[in-house]
Amino acid sequence: MTPTEFASFKYQHTDPATLSPKRRWFIGISLALALLVILTGWVAFPGSLALLLFPVVALAARSRQLQLGPRYLLCGNSIVYYANVNRLTLSGANGTLRLQSQNGKSFVLERDKFPTGARKADKIKKNKAAKFDKVSSKIIEKVKKAAPKVDMIGT
Repeated sequence: MTPTEFASFKYQHTDPATLSPKRRWFIGISLALALLVILTGWVAFPGSLALLLFPVVALAARSRQLQLGPRYLLCGNSIVYYANVNRLTLSGANGTLRLQSQNGKSFVLERDKFPTGARKADKIKKNKAAKFDKVSSKIIEKVKKAAPKVDMIGT
């Protein structure tokens, strides 16, 4: 059995970032080792206190991502099954893609939440628009494949 392939994109969603099991283990082990070194006094105090930086950095460095799978997308605490989507609303002017499910819940993909490494305002705007177009077209394609009778507005 092969693991499900996900396309991952950096996306600054408002939900708390999740911790992978490997990162949880690293944080737990490094925190335990740092506390052991501090309490036993193996290293002088300022140096042993610096060991606490490893778990803190590992906790702070978790990335926020949007993950597209073959049947659903994951974004923070949100899971959207493509087959359950009954309406897609794409607004190019606002830079949003709204996926509305049969149960009334909706997920909104926003152009401005894609990070970019550009420094100039025009390049930032261009890069965010390009990333939004790429991701939204992939989502639309996957939703159409899973739910062919989806109601599409603005596409």
